[in-house]
Amino acid sequence: MLLQIDANTRAAIRLKSEQLRAFGLDERGLQDILFRSLDRLLPDQEFLLIAQSRHWQEEPDLLAIDERGSLYIFELKVWESRSENILQVLRYGQKFGGYDYALLDQHFRKFDESGRSLAEAHRVAFGVTIRPEDFNRDQVFVVLTNGLDYRTRQAVKYWRGKHLNVRPWIYRACRDSGGALLLEMNRFAVEDDPNEDISSNSYILNTNGANSIADHNDMLLNRKAAAYYAPWKQKIGQLQKGDLVFLYQSGAGIVAFGRASGKLGKADHQGQKDEEFFMNLERFQVLDSPISAAKIKEITGNNYSFRGTMFSMDTESANVLVSHIQNQG
Repeated sequence: MLLQIDANTRAAIRLKSEQLRAFGLDERGLQDILFRSLDRLLPDQEFLLIAQSRHWQEEPDLLAIDERGSLYIFELKVWESRSENILQVLRYGQKFGGYDYALLDQHFRKFDESGRSLAEAHRVAFGVTIRPEDFNRDQVFVVLTNGLDYRTRQAVKYWRGKHLNVRPWIYRACRDSGGALLLEMNRFAVEDDPNEDISSNSYILNTNGANSIADHNDMLLNRKAAAYYAPWKQKIGQLQKGDLVFLYQSGAGIVAFGRASGKLGKADHQGQKDEEFFMNLERFQVLDSPISAAKIKEITGNNYSFRGTMFSMDTESANVLVSHIQNQG
């Protein structure tokens, strides 16, 4: 994550990620940025770059070898919210995964102007000598994806669960105080939590009905989102004006929704001073019938966990839920 720090107050604000198109950039534009910065993103002591993609050729954007000879196949497609990116990199795996040393060496010489063999370049880069049969013994598939791209990151997690070595190369596009693009790159993590970056301004909030039906009724009656006691109450402070909030009752489902007013309020709770943080919800609607957890998962295609106080949803899933509610009247 990127934090903006006020040096005087020591306060830290997490910068929100944005889509590339907000900065007038498309896939090719980001590729150009990355290719110009490979010396910083892929230092020689970690990888030996074998090839870059050429126009009108069915090739991965990058091919690289590590010290052990494993082949890294990089797919820098950045169509946001397009999990098909993974299928693309797997197709490249079918083609290049079968290359023996001779074919890899031939491919390397097309891009390296020194005239060296792949084995020689590898020895110089890493200071070790490996056998020809050790080249491309294993493959690692790396998919570049936006931190906001929940579906692609979920797909990566799924394939990793099937023991396929697919890794996310996550970038985050943020805006500084002057409006300029800030690009954060987290290279090919072994593990990834797709939920950590969701900043789509849509949330599901538990009404605390399992602990106190009075709290649940209070939220519905007074059209508000609320949470109680630290650290849970601080989650209400994350809400900004216009954020979409679904109220979820444990054992029932989503029972209401509305838009955050942006004004944080505090109240006493069960005799304890300021232990309730709340925010009024505008355009508030109570559902005739709750949408169950199972139905939410079916509608959105996401396996959410409803145990927490409040969690974010990706924009597409939130829109699907709203459409479902409207279609149900």
